[in-house]
Amino acid sequence: MIEFNKLLVKLLTKTNIYSSITTILLFAIGIFIVYEVIFAKLDKEADNQLLTTKAQIIKSLKDGISPKEFMSNIGQKIYVRKIAKQTIFDNKFIEYTGKKFEEEITGVDLNDSRVMQRELLFQTTIDSQAYEATVCISLTEGKLIGEYISGVVLIFLVLSFVILFLLNRYISDFLWSPFNDTLSKIKSWNIKKQDKLNFRNTDIDEFHLLNDTLRDLTYQIQSDYHNLKEFTENVSHEAQTPLSIISTKIELLMQETNYSERQHKLLVQTYNATQRLYKLNEGLILLTRIENKQFVETTTINLNQAIDEKLEILEDFIEAKQIKIEKIFNAQVTKDVNQILLTILLNNLFINAIKYNLEENGVIRVVVNEDSFSVENTSFKDKIDKQFLFERFNKNSISGSLGLGLSLIKKIVDFYNWHVTYSCKDGVHKFKIYM
Repeated sequence: MIEFNKLLVKLLTKTNIYSSITTILLFAIGIFIVYEVIFAKLDKEADNQLLTTKAQIIKSLKDGISPKEFMSNIGQKIYVRKIAKQTIFDNKFIEYTGKKFEEEITGVDLNDSRVMQRELLFQTTIDSQAYEATVCISLTEGKLIGEYISGVVLIFLVLSFVILFLLNRYISDFLWSPFNDTLSKIKSWNIKKQDKLNFRNTDIDEFHLLNDTLRDLTYQIQSDYHNLKEFTENVSHEAQTPLSIISTKIELLMQETNYSERQHKLLVQTYNATQRLYKLNEGLILLTRIENKQFVETTTINLNQAIDEKLEILEDFIEAKQIKIEKIFNAQVTKDVNQILLTILLNNLFINAIKYNLEENGVIRVVVNEDSFSVENTSFKDKIDKQFLFERFNKNSISGSLGLGLSLIKKIVDFYNWHVTYSCKDGVHKFKIYM
């Protein structure tokens, strides 16, 4: 079954993240531009109004109206005075925050509020007399309108972003639903089943091509797997009989006495090789039977009692190497398992613990807890590489082992959805099985 890393981000999620970031940046730039355009327009309108007032002042001065006779309008103040000489020939616009016009006229501080004002300062000469005039206009009302418009635009853009985000997500989920359906079926696909994958129909060419490719590919993989499996099973079963015959014939030949030492040695080597091949074939057949789920019958078995019985059977081997057995039963554990599989599991664990233990004064410690049990043993071997620990035919240079024992342990553990761990510390190897 295909496994996916949970740390990976989904394509649609990542696309939406980048799309959202881009949209937010564009909206922020858009809001800034709208804000600047609105207030630039307000400033331009204020400047046009100030220039219109300037033209009226110059016209009034030319008509002979005294500077003292200029009166300020509501929201606008005008100051005109005579000066000795004109020194300013351009319009000077100044923007600042000041008191309200009514406060400046009355001299009374009405409240603490301050207003935005824009001022035009200019000088002109009429009939050889120079004048300096200041015209000021309030920007507060215009600023409030501008901020109101900007707020409305901001709300509109935020709502547009939310709607676009949700709409884009909905459309993306809809468009990618055939792909997600394909992923779901690939994840649940089992190579051991003969069923052909059936994907959802789609009018998207890329997804249609993907489904056709995966359908053909998985069908070919299944076909190759079952052909190879059938071939292996047939070879393994058919090889059992001739191997048994060869082994028996060699045993009979070894009982004869009319051989030279060299001939007898060759017979022993041949017999050992045959036995090795026989055990290999038995192991492969057992692995195949486990994979084919042929051990479905279960019995309620007391694990503590099963361990005691297995250690009693192996007592001669344990005493031969002077191994000390330590049993720590923290709980009485019963499990519904197949008796043959549990026997194979315990046998492989203890055979390894005995075989690779110290030649003298070794120790095997068995610990049984409510949810797990472990087998520890002292050993002359170094720590085993976990990367290849449970691989078949991981040949050990010291023992010449085929590696099927650990592979069988892993296969049985997986069969019951248990979990096995391995550790090594201070020359003590430990296999722990969580049930």
